[in-house]
Amino acid sequence: MTNASERTELYAAASDAGAFGLRPLGQFFGRTVVLQALTLLLVLIAWQAVADIFKTQFWTSSPLAIILYFGTWAKHGQLWLDVRITLLEAGTGFVIGGILGAVVGFVLGWVRRLGDIFEPFVLAFYTLPKVALAPLFVLWFGIGVFNKMMFATLLVFFMVFFTTFHGARQVDRELVVNARMLGASRWQVWTKIAMPHASVWIFAGIRIGLPYALIGAIVGEFIAAEAGVGFRIREATSFFDTAAVFAGLLVLMAISLFCLGILRLVERRVLRWQSTNNPVGLPESA
Repeated sequence: MTNASERTELYAAASDAGAFGLRPLGQFFGRTVVLQALTLLLVLIAWQAVADIFKTQFWTSSPLAIILYFGTWAKHGQLWLDVRITLLEAGTGFVIGGILGAVVGFVLGWVRRLGDIFEPFVLAFYTLPKVALAPLFVLWFGIGVFNKMMFATLLVFFMVFFTTFHGARQVDRELVVNARMLGASRWQVWTKIAMPHASVWIFAGIRIGLPYALIGAIVGEFIAAEAGVGFRIREATSFFDTAAVFAGLLVLMAISLFCLGILRLVERRVLRWQSTNNPVGLPESA
């Protein structure tokens, strides 16, 4: 066991080290981030070693080959154009689908009679394989950007709709009745009780729907497109260019993580009234 004097000396030494800029990296970046970075580095080293030793570049490519392709892709300016087009398609579909899904889901969930009438029709349309609708979207909306926007909107709509629908139905009706008895208006019931409760479900659906926006845009680019990340992946596949395929996948992964990070910040700000560390309201000392 370390006695009090030894602990005091250790604290003093740590303070001196910090004063001279000798603090551990974990204090600056967080221990978890450092461990994640080291894990990623080990995976990349192992990937490159396997590709070099077993000559699997044709099937798995390699980090160095992917980096070289990124350089070529960016050098010609095509990378930023493709990313911008895919972001426009997915982002627009995400916003439109999210808003429509939240509004329609809340209305049908809150007005039970209306929800009971339309729920079977929504479910019937939801069970259709969405990829099978892609050729129809080409026929209706052409092969331009608008086609991918609409397809992304469709996928996001259902993800947000169902979570919002069930969230609106989970609102405590006794609480609503009591609020009305105490003189709360319909608008106050919506804004003070129903919407705050449903907002948790809405953000859950939005979080799920975000990757589906990218899926809609990429599937649309697979079917018919002249540019975009999905178009580059499809083009690389036709030429058996594994490095280009992996590069496109990494770009999509980076876009997803970036958008999810922004969404998490927005969600944390909107739902700041919730106590994420103490969700059931227990005393801090419990």
